Amino acid sequence: MRRLGLIGFSGSGKSSLLAFALKSGFKTVDTDSLIEKQSPEAFKLLENGMEDDFRTLETSVISDVLKSDFDFAACGGGVHFAHPAWKEIYKSSLKLVYLRSSFENLAGRFEERPLCRRLGLEGYKRLFRSRCPLYEKAATFVVDTDGRGLSEIWSEVFEIWNSLFH
Repeated sequence: MRRLGLIGFSGSGKSSLLAFALKSGFKTVDTDSLIEKQSPEAFKLLENGMEDDFRTLETSVISDVLKSDFDFAACGGGVHFAHPAWKEIYKSSLKLVYLRSSFENLAGRFEERPLCRRLGLEGYKRLFRSRCPLYEKAATFVVDTDGRGLSEIWSEVFEIWNSLFH
């Protein structure tokens, strides 16, 4: 199967890049959107300190997504090497592209996210630092996003697609 998954911290542009993929004629799926559609209150679990419950729901959605037909998937910010669904992701044909950003570059994009509200800015920064090596370990490819527009980032992701599948 020819499939790419986009991973990275909240606000790194995963969902925004799906719009470029969709405009280019690719089949896309956004795991966060599917979670919200399946359980509209799911993200409140994160805000209320029930992250394990949220990850269980997220793992179920990822499992279903991996069985579906898509070209590009945007995975939630918690999807990385230590995620409960990692073994299933690893065994699938999904190649992961890590959208690497600095915390400073992401500022202004995540303040209203449930985990940020619960952890506060300093706690969220610690979470960011702890996840970066896990994204790197999970990724097949890394795309740096700092100082770049979405169309330039999409061009690099599209080049990755072409190098793998054409």
